[in-house]
Amino acid sequence: MGSASPMGYAWFFEEYQKESDLIGVTFVRGLSPEEACHRIGATPGDTSREVGIAAYAGDGGTVLIDYHCQPLPETLSQGTEMARVITGVTMDEHFVYSVDGVVVTEFEPFFPGDRNGSDPDRLLAHMRELGMPLDGEADGRTSIALAFALAAEATGVTLTPAHYAAEPVVGSID
Repeated sequence: MGSASPMGYAWFFEEYQKESDLIGVTFVRGLSPEEACHRIGATPGDTSREVGIAAYAGDGGTVLIDYHCQPLPETLSQGTEMARVITGVTMDEHFVYSVDGVVVTEFEPFFPGDRNGSDPDRLLAHMRELGMPLDGEADGRTSIALAFALAAEATGVTLTPAHYAAEPVVGSID
């Protein structure tokens, strides 16, 4: 198992809860923040459109954060892989892992045993190592922390408080 753990993202809960009750976080392997923004149609520096995006350089790639949870194009994972976690008090949580434009594994973090996608069991070893409850329901905060750790583990991209404190590349999409 890699270095991702649910406790490694506890700080992130505190940060995003200051900003919004709804958030989308996308880990993308091997892309710079500028390239990730380009792939989703966001012009870096242009914040004039409806949905704001912040792209942080992390270890191994980029982490995109948006506070409106608009669907991001699967082209974001062309030639690479991405994992997206959507969470908030006003909607259902969601985890999706895509490789080369194809949704491989997706599930609700509260119910990780109920997976869909082209290869729903691809991340099963990581899920077991993280201690995801594959035969029952996870509790709220723990399920999202596990989903963030799984996203980091699956993509090899990590976001630390130091990465988050750095100035992100910002843009917007419609």
